[in-house]
Amino acid sequence: MLQITDIFSARAVALNRTENPSNREAFVGPVFFPNKKKNGRSVKWLKTHKGLNAILMPSSLDAIPMIRTREGFVEEEQTMLFFRESMQVKEEDMMKIQDVQDSNSPYVQEILESIYDDTNKLLDAAEIAAEVMRMQLLATQEGKPIITIGTGKGSSDNIIRTINYDPDGTYASKHYMKVTGNTWDKADQAKPLNDIQEATTYLKSIGVIPRFALMNSVTLNYLVASEQIKNAVITSSGRTVDFMDENSAISAFERMTGLRVVRYDKMYVDFDGTEKKFFPDNKVTIIGSNILGNTYYGVTPEERTLLGNPNVDVSMYDGRIAVAVKTEAGPPVSVLTSVSQMVIPSYEGLDSTYVIDVKGE
Repeated sequence: MLQITDIFSARAVALNRTENPSNREAFVGPVFFPNKKKNGRSVKWLKTHKGLNAILMPSSLDAIPMIRTREGFVEEEQTMLFFRESMQVKEEDMMKIQDVQDSNSPYVQEILESIYDDTNKLLDAAEIAAEVMRMQLLATQEGKPIITIGTGKGSSDNIIRTINYDPDGTYASKHYMKVTGNTWDKADQAKPLNDIQEATTYLKSIGVIPRFALMNSVTLNYLVASEQIKNAVITSSGRTVDFMDENSAISAFERMTGLRVVRYDKMYVDFDGTEKKFFPDNKVTIIGSNILGNTYYGVTPEERTLLGNPNVDVSMYDGRIAVAVKTEAGPPVSVLTSVSQMVIPSYEGLDSTYVIDVKGE
């Protein structure tokens, strides 16, 4: 007889998640903020900017050399945010699972897939929380790299957690542009190549080599419709362009700017139930480094105190996210599956990015 613990075990849940390719659709965030595990809740990193190097000072023979001033750094420290949510299997659900005792039951696969799908939703939700934070840093609010996570009023936990990665406003004043007048949605007036050039020129002036342009399809469509981009294609091909296709627009943009377009349209459901894009419309983030920081994961209470506890089945997914399964003898009998994580991104490469608000709203 198939035991319920064989289905709702932490190890089975974590293993199913790992082996199910449909649940491994890639996020963009870990490319620039790779996952990293550490002990403790606090994350410290050094924010530095090398910029351009100065010429070596001349000297006389037999003279004591001058001491070059060492470039400074700023130590940043943030506390990881804690996330936890559960799903419950009630007695009615368990009665339905009795069907799996008959291996020929037509309901076996459907029931098992439903169970694992519910648990995968919790693991997806954990990954979503980390990606939301990474994209908030890259897209910025009015040029301010701020993480805002919370449910607000109407929830048992109505605290909104806000973390500011640029408290002195330096980033907003030097690494952010709001396009006004010739906004990108005005195909005949927009000058996207000029705006990109202004941003990349600044990054180059501080020693950063621009590499990528992160945007979603709404913003990319502005480039497809842009008269300036169309003229760039005409100049290059020497022929009239009646219709601009997406590939031609991307090719022209990348050739003229030297940036590789990274399109990101993945979506999620926010705390209020609305569907949102991880990377918002009308934003372009120019990125000048393959690695901008790390997504740090800490040790959750489940991992720290319950791992090895005979009363609670705990397993780690990818060494980062804790999956805990507890069976209550009741009455009523129930099985509670919880997923938790301690996580926060560092942003050592803050000065290697530049954000353009292309619509200026």
